[in-house]
Amino acid sequence: MKKSWIQHVRGETPRQARVGVVGKMHEELFGRQGFTGPAAMLYHQDSPNELIRIEGNLAVRSALTTEFPTEDSIDARADFTPLASNQDLQVGLSRRTENMPYAYRNTDGDLLYFVHRGEGIFATEFGPIYYEPGDYVLLPKGVTFRHMPRTKDGVFYVTESVEPIRFSEHEQVGRHAPFDPTLITVPDVEKYNWPEQDEWELRIKHSGEYSSAFYPNNPMDVIGWKGDLFPLKINIRDIIPISSDRIHLAPSSWATFETDKMMVVTFLPQIAVADLTAEELPSNHRNIDCDETVFIHDHPMLDGGIFSHAPQGLLHGPSDAIRKMFNAMRKPNARRQLTAVSVDAYAPLKPSEALIEHIKEKPSQGIGL
Repeated sequence: MKKSWIQHVRGETPRQARVGVVGKMHEELFGRQGFTGPAAMLYHQDSPNELIRIEGNLAVRSALTTEFPTEDSIDARADFTPLASNQDLQVGLSRRTENMPYAYRNTDGDLLYFVHRGEGIFATEFGPIYYEPGDYVLLPKGVTFRHMPRTKDGVFYVTESVEPIRFSEHEQVGRHAPFDPTLITVPDVEKYNWPEQDEWELRIKHSGEYSSAFYPNNPMDVIGWKGDLFPLKINIRDIIPISSDRIHLAPSSWATFETDKMMVVTFLPQIAVADLTAEELPSNHRNIDCDETVFIHDHPMLDGGIFSHAPQGLLHGPSDAIRKMFNAMRKPNARRQLTAVSVDAYAPLKPSEALIEHIKEKPSQGIGL
């Protein structure tokens, strides 16, 4: 879909989209290709986001993941538990408490772990990656590793992508924003000195199934490597948010990773929009090409670990009550406090049965992003 600069205006609108709206009208973004393609801003007299009910399966779903029962929290041989998926990717949750008792290789896609809670090691054939809260750990398709948590309270938001996951380009702001590439951590070879075994198990995920291959030697016993394909990590504290003094920037401005099928956005604490006539909260939006998932890492008014899925086509955004409360508290030079990870998929995501069943048992309201 080509971008177009053909613009028309009809009826009552502000002079500048997103500015001069607060307290006067209600803005709705109708857009294609996430926030990057053709778009129209619709202006309502009354809030368009006051939902009474839904009949059918289309719904915003959310759950507190720190209470979500994952398979790997009770069985060390299990994998992460999917929350939502399509043909291109799946997002899921791991709460692993014990070391993987095998070497593991995923041939279905790249794995991106976001560490919400916990410390430990991803022992890879390239060397160990030591993780802590706030780390993104990227394990390319086919990398052999063992996840070895040091704490029992770990919570990991996992994205599995059929297409290779790459860092997003931010060409307008240069190579050292939103982070300096030298802050990326790359593993170095280290001898693990694990006890000798008669045979070593390599568990392989392939086409959604699992097989185990057994070897007389440790398949992760690598003494050196070179090249441009390797696992890595970066912590969100080293990502510098791109912000504006006068207008709320679209989430795509804060993309950290991407493929042609999805985008991973890092929401970070930052200076708020100073112009009090400009919207600081996201517009009500129905990005018709994008399913949005949000994982809350930290917020002063929300539980860390909330997962929310908003399907394409369904209008979503902060409710009118939240907007009024927020705008009443706004002050110049205030800071946004949200830290979150959003995986936005360009094809519809289907909620997993595990997520649906958990919500039935412990219903939770959407976070309204």
